[in-house]
Amino acid sequence: MRAPAVAVLCAGACREVLNELGAAYAARCDVLVRAEFATSAAIGARAAGGEIFDLVIATQAAIAELRGTNQVASATALARSRVGVAVAAGRSRPDIGSVAAFVAALRGASSIACADPALRTPSGLYLAALFERLGVAAELKPKLRLIGALAGAPVVVCAAVARGEAELGLQQISEIVAVPGVDLVGPLPAEIQQTTEFAVALTARAPQPALARDFAAFLVSEPARKVIAAHGLEPV
Repeated sequence: MRAPAVAVLCAGACREVLNELGAAYAARCDVLVRAEFATSAAIGARAAGGEIFDLVIATQAAIAELRGTNQVASATALARSRVGVAVAAGRSRPDIGSVAAFVAALRGASSIACADPALRTPSGLYLAALFERLGVAAELKPKLRLIGALAGAPVVVCAAVARGEAELGLQQISEIVAVPGVDLVGPLPAEIQQTTEFAVALTARAPQPALARDFAAFLVSEPARKVIAAHGLEPV
């Protein structure tokens, strides 16, 4: 007899968390967790466009949009994510302990990778606005490496850093630490930090609502909080 399955559409920032907790839940409950990953913007479009999933893990903003169109039955806060800076593994780590030091690091870098803001990822949109606010957007433009992805797939900014195509990488910390071959320098200074909140939502048309509720409860359980923190996110 085939094991029941829970279908989850998940933002890239929570990919490693879902992979680990999904495997643990499957082993404990004999339930398959079928996961697909996309940007939060693509998740909202796919869910609103009629694709059927039991659970959606996305930014609170994306969940709120889905709730506004009656696509969400219930939602629970899952984790907070901050933006960080990465370098290739073993490379010298710049000082980013203050706003002035961070700006100096940007100016001193030969190339900087970040998500293309056209994809509307939280970090890509925020960094584009931040560079304008700091007065360095025009100066940095020639050395920015705007990283894209196909068909709404998660954006893996720091793969470019690992390959030597960019000196610095800026993205959600959970997405940085998931990439082999890079080192996390640290989070952006507190004064210019962007915190993005993610939630897990039961969809209104979930094929397996009871299983989905149980898995969602598992994702926010005390043991799960340790896994969330280990992957660079802050449990809520």
